[in-house]
Amino acid sequence: MGNAERQARWRAKRNALARSHPDVIERELVQAAEGFERLPERERLQLADRLADAAMVHLRRSQELSRVAMKVRAGER
Repeated sequence: MGNAERQARWRAKRNALARSHPDVIERELVQAAEGFERLPERERLQLADRLADAAMVHLRRSQELSRVAMKVRAGER
C-alpha cells in the first residue's frame, strides 16, 4: 500500500469524523442556508428540514443540561 493510499484513507476518515461532529454539521447547514435563494425548491425544503432537525437536537440537549443544572442547585443526585 502506497503512501498516497494511506493519506487518502486518513483524509476520508478525518472528514467523516468532522462531518459527524454537531458543530461542523451546524456550520455547514448555516453556510448552505446563506445561499438558499439559489436552491431548487426540493433542495430548499430538504435544507429547511435538516435545519429544523438540528434545532430540535439543540433544544433537547439544552433541556437535558437544564435538568442537570437544577439537580446540582438542589444538591440532588
